[in-house]
Amino acid sequence: MGAIKFFIQGLRRFKEVGTISRSSQFVGKTMAKHIDFSKANCIVELGAGDGSITLQMLKNMKPDAKLLSFEINEKFCQDMKDDLGHDERLQIIQDDALKMGEYIKNAGFEYADYVVSAIPFVIIPEDDIIEESYKHLRNGNNYIQLHYSTVAKKRYERIFGNAKIDFVMLNVPPAFIHICTKNETEEEAKQA
Repeated sequence: MGAIKFFIQGLRRFKEVGTISRSSQFVGKTMAKHIDFSKANCIVELGAGDGSITLQMLKNMKPDAKLLSFEINEKFCQDMKDDLGHDERLQIIQDDALKMGEYIKNAGFEYADYVVSAIPFVIIPEDDIIEESYKHLRNGNNYIQLHYSTVAKKRYERIFGNAKIDFVMLNVPPAFIHICTKNETEEEAKQA
């Protein structure tokens, strides 16, 4: 999808898209550097948009890994199918991200090894999807969230107990990548 088409979708459905410009390759590369692709068998992507971050994941993934990409915008899903649908490692899912556990299990995995997200949580007040991500993420691995400010950092610290930020200047607007590691104790895992 071109920049103009993305801009139009962003304007028409801002609460769904959360931005009016595509993520640069630098955003995707920065998100990818927080993933150990040699150990990533199942990656979940939330808010895949037109696939600019998806493409960076696919470039780095193992041949037998799986990428479950959630996107609710029908136009974006169709563009992703047209541009990236030939890659058998990619499953494009036009469904609610709260169902990620169901899709992870149906793909043959117990947990997601990593979760990458571009969902605009600054304009979505509920924590349900973030909490589902925590629940279905493999212990010791990362949840990686794209934002255009640091205003939501405390939200991730509350859920994950930690959050660090990687800044990407080469994006319009500049991006703040929030990286949270799931460090669940044995006692917490038993209570889940």
